Amino acid sequence: MPQYRVGAHVYVFSQYGFDQVGQFEEIVETVSRAGFEAVELMDPMLEQPGYKERIDAALEANGLALVGASHGYQLWDPAQEEQIIAEGTRRAERLSVWEGMKAGTSCSGKRYADRTDQENAQAVKMWTKLGEIFTERGVRLNYHTHGEPVEDVRLVTDNVPPEVLALGPDLDWLRVGGIDPYEFCREFGDRLDMLHIRDYHLGGDRTEALGEGDADYARLDALLREIGFTGDFVVELAIPAGHEPTRPVNELLKASVDHLKATIGYQPPREKA
Repeated sequence: MPQYRVGAHVYVFSQYGFDQVGQFEEIVETVSRAGFEAVELMDPMLEQPGYKERIDAALEANGLALVGASHGYQLWDPAQEEQIIAEGTRRAERLSVWEGMKAGTSCSGKRYADRTDQENAQAVKMWTKLGEIFTERGVRLNYHTHGEPVEDVRLVTDNVPPEVLALGPDLDWLRVGGIDPYEFCREFGDRLDMLHIRDYHLGGDRTEALGEGDADYARLDALLREIGFTGDFVVELAIPAGHEPTRPVNELLKASVDHLKATIGYQPPREKA
């Protein structure tokens, strides 16, 4: 059994046309029935009146833990600084009603190589500021990679203190950015707080479910045990761009859990019919 928690991100439900707010209880139940231990949300549910009570009720009814929520900002843009700080503060405060929450955050819109020196400095400044805002409220901010090359990543890891910013890479997006996901985990093992996982074909596109591509989860599990990773292992399925789903979302989630049973020894906390 892995020493880390296995959860699912709810993004894939949006690809199937689910309303993240209106069908929230159905989404949580589907994640639970597939066999996951935890769920990571998107922002819309945090913006609802009575959000905590509704989320708590759904989690309790389905035996799930909450990882946190994810979002992104154009951190390099000085014109957006005031808005980003205001939105970041609000998100941190909304998540702070629970203990141990994590906020996966990406930097979008423009890569390091296309930014000015001022914009790169602004990105470092804002990563640091947001990290402080979240830390002060008891929420762990982590850098969620999203296809950027290694220069973008090292700008952050070399200049933002680890005590205010953990790493929550998406291993598939690391690959897309030309970064070896296994070597990344080995180098930054003491800073890893969360991993986003999906399957993919080497040199090609992602797959619908785990177990349908070339990602080696047995190898990854061995590495995570070696480095002592105890964070959250979050499956974030995503239908490849330009493709229509071939199966219902519950089948993709269940197939992914079955693959984790076979490759990393994962044992779901409950088996639902």
